[in-house]
Amino acid sequence: MIASIPCPCCKANNDTGPNCRRCKADLGLLFQLETERAGHLSAARSHLAQDAPTDALTRLDAAAQLRPGDDIVQLRAVQQLLARNFTAAFATHKRLRRDAS
Repeated sequence: MIASIPCPCCKANNDTGPNCRRCKADLGLLFQLETERAGHLSAARSHLAQDAPTDALTRLDAAAQLRPGDDIVQLRAVQQLLARNFTAAFATHKRLRRDAS
C-alpha cells in the first residue's frame, strides 16, 4: 500500500498519481519512490517470515533511505527480536512508545 503523498506545490494529499488532483503537478517520481519503498518493506516482511533477519535488515535500511517512518521502526524491532538482540528491540519499543505519546 502506498501512502498518501502531499503535493510539494499545493499541499493537497494524493492517493493516486501521477498528477496532483488539485494543481496537476507531476508527482510521478514521488509515487515511484513510494512504490519502491513499499517493495522493500514487502521483501523485509517476507524475510522476517522466513526467519532471515539479516536479509530483512538490508531491505529495511533501503526503505529507510527512501523515507523513514514508524512502520520501518516497528519492523526493525521485529528484526531485532528474531536476531536475538533483545536489548535493541526493547530500546526500539521504548522509542516507539515515547514518540507515540
